[in-house]
Amino acid sequence: MKIDANRHKSFWGCENMIHVIARFKLESFNRGKSLFDERAAIRKEAGSQEAILFRNADDPNEALILYQWDNWENAKKFLESAQLEKALQEVGSELTEIIYLEEIEKTT
Repeated sequence: MKIDANRHKSFWGCENMIHVIARFKLESFNRGKSLFDERAAIRKEAGSQEAILFRNADDPNEALILYQWDNWENAKKFLESAQLEKALQEVGSELTEIIYLEEIEKTT
């Protein structure tokens, strides 16, 4: 998927927040959580600003991560990398879906 970074400018011309939701099927939630924790520094170095781990309440072996990234290219490079795929395979997990989100509006 080609992402046009210029398309993601707000009305004021500044970069909108870059969010991504990634869905994972896990053989073991605990092993997947350990991988999430171990890769924190790698994510940060790759440009991740924040990563929030969620567990599906209806399926304990499904996890979702809501990421905030510094730019679209870094998000895509990290999430679609062979290194991440290999790390997930090693713990019996699979990345099943990536959703790139464009923040339009935020309210309190």
